[in-house]
Amino acid sequence: MKKMFILLFSFSAILFSNQTQAKIWRINNTAGVNADFNSIATAISSSSVAADDTLYVEGSSTVYGGFTLNKRIVIIGTGYFLSGTNSNTGLQANANSSNLGGSYIVYDSTGSGSKLIGLDNFFMGLGANLGSATDNITITRCNFSGIGGYYGPTANTKMVGWKINKCYITGTIGWNGVVLQDWEIRNNIITGGLDMSNSNNSNNLIRNNVIRSNIYLYNAYFANNIINNATFSVVNVTVKNNLCVGAPAGFTPFVGTYNNVNNQTDAALFQGLTGNSNDGQWRLKAGSPAIGAGLTVGGITPDCGAFNAQDGYILSGIPNIPTIYSLTVPGSIPSGTATMNITVSTKNNN
Repeated sequence: MKKMFILLFSFSAILFSNQTQAKIWRINNTAGVNADFNSIATAISSSSVAADDTLYVEGSSTVYGGFTLNKRIVIIGTGYFLSGTNSNTGLQANANSSNLGGSYIVYDSTGSGSKLIGLDNFFMGLGANLGSATDNITITRCNFSGIGGYYGPTANTKMVGWKINKCYITGTIGWNGVVLQDWEIRNNIITGGLDMSNSNNSNNLIRNNVIRSNIYLYNAYFANNIINNATFSVVNVTVKNNLCVGAPAGFTPFVGTYNNVNNQTDAALFQGLTGNSNDGQWRLKAGSPAIGAGLTVGGITPDCGAFNAQDGYILSGIPNIPTIYSLTVPGSIPSGTATMNITVSTKNNN
């Protein structure tokens, strides 16, 4: 199994070697594995790891724990829902995820510009360094439980240019004490809700998501989403081509305008959990009213929801790098044998 990891990250190193001068570091906390670092926190705090370097966090049965994101860096994990009940099996030869154990990623201004890809089981919490707020964070193909405060942010701290897409999010994104500007929240499955209700917010885009709980928005564009029968409270928000399960009072005024429709049902919209994974259940079923119901842009009419739109949701958040999904290695070889046969199955995940 250790050979598999070496192959996997060798492929990744080849992919990125021609794109950047930044260095790639291998993170693995499994006993006996010879990696550059055994924790994300240690890697980020190391003087050897520079801004714009990449950390590859390999799947492990031992959680990695949280860390402070105080350096501009790229962190890539292996995805989530890779094994167990309602998972997407066969996507990684090693079915362990890069699991942070529900810990905080504490972010502050010095982490601006960072990218998190394919990480599992964490919460994003605003840190203490508020000389300037944390801007231009990208979170993609991750499974996490929300974005909020950790130390308790200074009122009306502004955070600009965050991009959250193709993620599975079990809690709430945002909180009303912080100003959010130029955020993009696209193609996510959000079993929690949104709290982007600060009156100083501006130019936020929420498109092609499945959102299952309360939505509070101020100064935003909200389109092609499928929402649940929960609180829908918006001010100065453009609301177009959304479908709603049930009929919450706040959504009712938008029905019949810009192709917004309420009184839908989960049974009519989605494939459901039976025979599906935790995230796969939110794919549209045959004949779903969400198919082709999105806003037409550039001659293309997408579906509503997280899947089958431009840059749509990817099951299990598999990163867009080559992965090994099957590996066969002999259990033993005769003494003195110079070679051995192994079988490797790999694919890209764009």
